[in-house]
Amino acid sequence: MNRVRNGIDGRRVVGVVVTGVVVGGLLWFFGLSVPQALMVVAAVIAVGVTFVALREDGPLGWPVEPVRSTPGARKDVQSLGWALRSRGGVPERVILRLRAVARRRLAAIGLDLDDPLDRDRIVMIVGAGPYDVLTRTTRPELDLGSFTAVLTAVEVIGSTSAGTADRTSTGTTDRTTAQIADRTAARTVERKP
Repeated sequence: MNRVRNGIDGRRVVGVVVTGVVVGGLLWFFGLSVPQALMVVAAVIAVGVTFVALREDGPLGWPVEPVRSTPGARKDVQSLGWALRSRGGVPERVILRLRAVARRRLAAIGLDLDDPLDRDRIVMIVGAGPYDVLTRTTRPELDLGSFTAVLTAVEVIGSTSAGTADRTSTGTTDRTTAQIADRTAARTVERKP
């Protein structure tokens, strides 16, 4: 076998070296000094071996690391943001991501979105409309306003104690986030044919 350890064909390398020596000898014969002729030989050999190595191994490039998709990373946020600009409501993949976030946040406080025993506590936190959107098995038709209300309801999960209302600086209770999200999601359900 005429292959050198790194996979370069030995015959081609020998051919490049012989060509370099012949070119250097001819240049010396026609009046180039010995050091200059040796530099030309070295240059011809270096370029020739590089050319042989590139032709043998195919295209060279930097190794590509696998792309890791970290939830919430810049690329993820960008793609979800563009998806929200689409026509015809909020796309399915955005709603699936919202469900995943809701499941993770509910699990952090000991609730399971898929467990019917936890339904009442979850409805108390997010409201009936957002709960229906999060648990619906068919594709929910949401406009951006309704999606924003459900997103707001999911943001409340775990950030305050379950079912508490937003309070002003004076301590009086305004509307709960669950009530606002519930009303907005109910409007979406009413619009469906």
